[in-house]
Amino acid sequence: MNEQISVRQTACFCAISLLALKLITLPSILVQMSTSSAIIVALIMFALDLLLLFLFLKIKEKYPALSLYELIKKVFGSIVAKIIYIILFGLFILKIVMLNNEAISYMKDIVDEDFKVLVYFMTFLPVVISMVYFGLKSAARTIEFGFVFIFIGLIFCLFLSEITFTYGEMGPIFKENFSNIFNACKDVGFWFSDFLFVTILSDKIKYQKNMKKIIFAYVGLTLIILIALYIIYIRLFNVTSFLHKDAIADITQYNRNIGNSGNIDIIAILVYMFIIFFQGAIYFLSAKNIYEKIVGYENKIHAIIFITLCILALQLFVFYNLELIINFVFNYLKYFGILAWIIIPLFYICLLIFDREKSDELVQKKSKQN
Repeated sequence: MNEQISVRQTACFCAISLLALKLITLPSILVQMSTSSAIIVALIMFALDLLLLFLFLKIKEKYPALSLYELIKKVFGSIVAKIIYIILFGLFILKIVMLNNEAISYMKDIVDEDFKVLVYFMTFLPVVISMVYFGLKSAARTIEFGFVFIFIGLIFCLFLSEITFTYGEMGPIFKENFSNIFNACKDVGFWFSDFLFVTILSDKIKYQKNMKKIIFAYVGLTLIILIALYIIYIRLFNVTSFLHKDAIADITQYNRNIGNSGNIDIIAILVYMFIIFFQGAIYFLSAKNIYEKIVGYENKIHAIIFITLCILALQLFVFYNLELIINFVFNYLKYFGILAWIIIPLFYICLLIFDREKSDELVQKKSKQN
């Protein structure tokens, strides 16, 4: 069954993907790597993400019924397509592991320092697996409904914080040279490039002429709130920002407007957990789609079992804490940027410029092959 999700649901997916890995450790990492220009690094990466999203949507306009796999297979053959998809499968699994580790670290810091990993998985896995099991359409409806709460909750977190600042309090943002900023951008690429799911699930997204406007409206509004939270984070903690590794929690807990330093803010916890569940489902759905392309057949039970085992194996025996996977990202996964930021975009640009074959002709070829 070829499930299709609406453009509005896709917009909710994109907006949540903008948030998931950027609300906990990323702000402190940016400050640590580029102290006086952290906000510039963030803005550069957000701009690159938006350019990639625009490119992905242009490809969707030209090939509305085809995914990244079919397009790679069309040009380079099935072997190259499977190799690239194996790499992408590993990426999405590791993104789920990073998401889990950040959530566990958050809960230990905010709720209970003895918070058990087992308790987390007893809540995370049933919710995410059920969303995947009942299908993309069902998951999309759930995320579309929950996004309203997330958006309102983020605004609430924003107004719990100090929303006034001066340039002097932010510090000199161009103090570091460009090479330091470039290196910081290169090293944090793993926390971005989440819009890749659009290319993976492209054939599952209904085409609509004004889809770019709708998606960028959702993403733009969410990005404004996210950048505001980053500015407030740096404004609140300044030179000690790198010590506050749970950004969204510390913004609402430790500020002078609340008058109760260290107060647990239930709204921030609920908003973040909704984001974790929904983004986990998006990653899982993408990994499931990739798995089915690699093995050559669709079986959601097999895919769910295999992906779950991969996640648990990596989570429990390899990256059992946040520091381990962050070090792995800095040492190895930053090179994934070559595929995510250069190879796939260049491939798409070449298709947009040089490929004159009509999309409906490609669909007919695909149906004949199947």
